[in-house]
Amino acid sequence: MAATSNIAVLLKYFASKQNSAFVVYKDFADYIKRYAQHNVEEVPDLVSYLGNPESAIDKELIPLIKSKQVALIDQDPSKKQIFVTGFFNSKFADRYKEIQSNPAVPFPTITDLPKQAPLEVLNKQNSQDIVFNLMKKQDKNDRQLYAIIIPNNVPAVIFPGNIPISILVDSVMGKIRRMLKKEEYHDYYLKKLRIANPGKEMTSKNFFTDFVNKPDVAMRSLESAGDSFYFWNQLCYFIKQDYEKVKDFTQEDINVLQSVYIAEIVISFFKNEAQQNLQRESALKTLQNLLQKPPYYFTMDTILKFTDSKGIPLYGQYTEKDLKEFLQKETTESSNQELPQLLVFKVDNGTRYFVYKNNVIPLIVRLASDAHTAIDEKLTKEWFRLLQNFEKRPEMHDEGAFNNKLKAECAVEAPPLYALLNANFLPILNMEMQETSTVGAQGSIFEGNEMMSYAGILQLNRNTILENAKILLPVWYTIPIISWIIALFTKKSNKKKKVNKQKTNVVVKETEEQSENEVSASKPVTKKDALKHAAQAVEAEFVPSGSTLENELSSYRKQWNKMITKEANNNLTEDVNALIRDYLRKVLRTLPAKGFTADRVSELAEQLCNTPNMKKITEHDALLNYTQLYMVFLVKNI
Repeated sequence: MAATSNIAVLLKYFASKQNSAFVVYKDFADYIKRYAQHNVEEVPDLVSYLGNPESAIDKELIPLIKSKQVALIDQDPSKKQIFVTGFFNSKFADRYKEIQSNPAVPFPTITDLPKQAPLEVLNKQNSQDIVFNLMKKQDKNDRQLYAIIIPNNVPAVIFPGNIPISILVDSVMGKIRRMLKKEEYHDYYLKKLRIANPGKEMTSKNFFTDFVNKPDVAMRSLESAGDSFYFWNQLCYFIKQDYEKVKDFTQEDINVLQSVYIAEIVISFFKNEAQQNLQRESALKTLQNLLQKPPYYFTMDTILKFTDSKGIPLYGQYTEKDLKEFLQKETTESSNQELPQLLVFKVDNGTRYFVYKNNVIPLIVRLASDAHTAIDEKLTKEWFRLLQNFEKRPEMHDEGAFNNKLKAECAVEAPPLYALLNANFLPILNMEMQETSTVGAQGSIFEGNEMMSYAGILQLNRNTILENAKILLPVWYTIPIISWIIALFTKKSNKKKKVNKQKTNVVVKETEEQSENEVSASKPVTKKDALKHAAQAVEAEFVPSGSTLENELSSYRKQWNKMITKEANNNLTEDVNALIRDYLRKVLRTLPAKGFTADRVSELAEQLCNTPNMKKITEHDALLNYTQLYMVFLVKNI
């Protein structure tokens, strides 16, 4: 043994040397003093045992007693002994090795401990708790000696913590198997199992035969879901039912009962594991399907809020580790040096989005369609103001400058779109689509290997915007002489206005803030104000970062409203809006403001979309999302 100052190791070594778990305190103190004198140069921590070792030993024993690694017997200094639990860990570990080679060897029990052994060193727990905990996670060590308490006064089984729990499971199954191999038991229990399963006689026979003759096959059946759990439970029940009727137990009867009770717990554990695995796989499959649906791009916060068809959160049906492993696999694994299925892009504020690569182009088209109106209106108003002041900008007349302007506006008005268009995976995705001939099916934002201009992607025309801005101008702006005279005076006055405006802006802003504070302090909060505030909070949950409530409503409306003519399209939208307004009006009569939450809105939208009239619209998911957002829109603008 290498030199050490660990008193637990030294105690165990001294006990094994004496071949007894009972160590005389005085003898151990003498031994450790000699040991310290011999090894102090190699292990300086042993210096505390050189003088009077008792005080140092007493100090070190306190944590060992608390952790049940040792126990003190008889406080009389002349008779004091230390009981070393680790001695029996090694002894009982050897017993389990014997059981594996010969199932007839009985399990160690409390009676196998010496009569004077202190029972407080045993970690006593009921069989359900200890077996479940050890099978979930076992920290093998020689510090614990478990006493597995079994119901109905069946003797407790001693299990040392320094061997794997799988050895206990193998021992239990081996003892049951040994009993079933006996001729009088084999045919009897096989017959009971077949009678209990009419129509499944052959399946139950195969299960029984595999258990008795093919241990590896039988154990593998425990790790997979199926009928095997039903047969396992039946077999254990039949054995336990018969053996509990016995009045005078033999050692073999006790061993069988101990094994059956523990086997039932093992089977229950594996059944729970199989059910959890199925639940986890189903939840991850649902997550994968939800990530393929509109709006196609999702943040981690959104993913954590996903629910299944019953409204139960998916996060909880799988763990954080499961989710990370799923996303890691989807975002990294690929075949033939292609892009992974799930791509990640990040906007300027640091928010990360996940999008499946087959949805990237449809998402860009959708976001571009949403951004088209906002940027078109913004540029029209901006150019109108410039033209009013007889000012010009390069983007009004130069296509290159116009595209640079659109790029800058896209970064402000549609950050997710801007991030996608500048993502480093986009050119690679275009090459993959060309190779697989999927460009025509999804459309493309590329012309060959070059990405289309921002004007082409956003479907915005410089001349059209300029003409629309000019239409808003008064008629005299089109008469050259008059417009020249107005321009002459306007340019001079503009310089003065800019200076005055800068001075007054600060005063106006301070006055407005003061007025708002005075009004908010004097007015009590009404239900209407509370509902508006709640709607804003719900909006933040439903609307992706970088988008707006109006843009999302417009996008989903285009998905569920497929009417071609403008009149029919408007009529259908108004009919749906009217249904939502009427439904929400009734709900708000009794709904408190604090009850207007994201979950409640989702529930209300689901109920409304399942009514006969709404079910006629085929695009259910888009309609559901639209209904949720329109409810928020109504309450927000109540």
